[in-house]
Amino acid sequence: MKKIKKLLSVFMSVLIVCCFCTSLTGQAISFTPNFEINSAACVLINTDTGDVLYEKNADNQYMPGALVQIMEAALILENCTDLKMQLTCDTELLKRYQETEHADDLRYADIKNGDVLTVEELLYALMLTSSCEAAVMLANQFGNGSVAGFVDMMNAKAKEIGCTQTNFTNVTGIAEPSQKTTARDMTKITQYALSVSKFLTYASAVSYAPETQNADRHKMDEWIWTHSNAMMQENSVYYLEGTKGIKTANLADQGRSIICQCTKDGNTFLVVLLAAPFNDSDGTLKFFHMTDASNLLKWAYTHFNYQTLLSDSTELGQITVQNGDGVDYVLVRPEKSFMSLWYDGADINSVVQEVKLQDNVSAPVAQGEKLGTVTLKFSGQELAVIDLVATSSVELSQKKYYLALAKHFPHTEWMTRAIFLSVILCAVYLVLCIYAHVLYTQKTKAPEPVHLKPKASAVKREAEKSARKKTNKK
Repeated sequence: MKKIKKLLSVFMSVLIVCCFCTSLTGQAISFTPNFEINSAACVLINTDTGDVLYEKNADNQYMPGALVQIMEAALILENCTDLKMQLTCDTELLKRYQETEHADDLRYADIKNGDVLTVEELLYALMLTSSCEAAVMLANQFGNGSVAGFVDMMNAKAKEIGCTQTNFTNVTGIAEPSQKTTARDMTKITQYALSVSKFLTYASAVSYAPETQNADRHKMDEWIWTHSNAMMQENSVYYLEGTKGIKTANLADQGRSIICQCTKDGNTFLVVLLAAPFNDSDGTLKFFHMTDASNLLKWAYTHFNYQTLLSDSTELGQITVQNGDGVDYVLVRPEKSFMSLWYDGADINSVVQEVKLQDNVSAPVAQGEKLGTVTLKFSGQELAVIDLVATSSVELSQKKYYLALAKHFPHTEWMTRAIFLSVILCAVYLVLCIYAHVLYTQKTKAPEPVHLKPKASAVKREAEKSARKKTNKK
């Protein structure tokens, strides 16, 4: 019995929490820039709020190229306890990739067979130059002597963080049809990587010179790795202040890709671009991935700012309250204000408010009690669902309550059950009465006279006696 009471108590507690917890769920709304995006797929997101400002073919699958090394670097940082640990280059591990038709897609950091570098130095080579030597050395070390084992770790992590359309098959980024991802999944992977300590340090360095000395190298001061994202280089035509280059990728069969982050005026944006063409319609070599990234980031800083789409002081409806003491209604308002990054080219008055209020509300009603929801929509896209709460309290009128109870009782389920039970009891009583009457009638009925027939032997004796009498007379 105690267990039942305890379970009931827990259930009621959960029920109360569920009733009074408020919901504020939002979905990103995508606006369209007024310029052409040449990349095949794109996601532009504000990492401070999670708002997706623009997306294009975000769920279409493409080969990621060297973008896979974002996941590799994040996993190594999570699993490495000594970044100063030294690894020796074994070029034999690279042969699998160098002997394919796509070998030209590989990128090198001039790491020779036998060179010794620290894990930290190899991470710089990986993120700045897409070094295939560093990629294989690190994967082999942290995959327990198996590059394939490390790839399995990458796939497991991708699944863990919610990537549903990503499959990794190698760490160099070389073209393989079965290695694929989407702009949306790469956004999740990059956000996961940015949450890993020190990842951004390696991913955003403009350049780096390894410090470990190798005997066969005589000019170590000339061994410098520069980030492949020219948007960070002040002397580049693609330079954009505030940019932190994370990763670029090139695949001959698909095009150029880039992922970069930029912070300005307190806002941080992340842009993911996949499969931009190498050439324009005239065959001229272009870097469309950097042009797209720069244009999108400038568009975000210029045209987006925070707007209050719904204030918590806005009255959005009136609900009739039954049995209220002196008041028969209550007003409702949003539990919280809703703010969002808003495009200045979109009319804020075009945000549609779909209000749903509770029916049959009875007193007492507490101030702040949830009585409905409002859904905000723009161009058919859902922005948020916000709880509506009572602006004031309504006390219960005992007189109205009991009058309503008495009036309503004939129509309640209890009344129906009572009538049904009464009919059953009457039927049982009637059957019992009939049965008792039958029994009583049988007991009081007069018995019929009994006529005894003489036994055959007695008759025979009487006949013999009569015969003897007659004989004696004679």
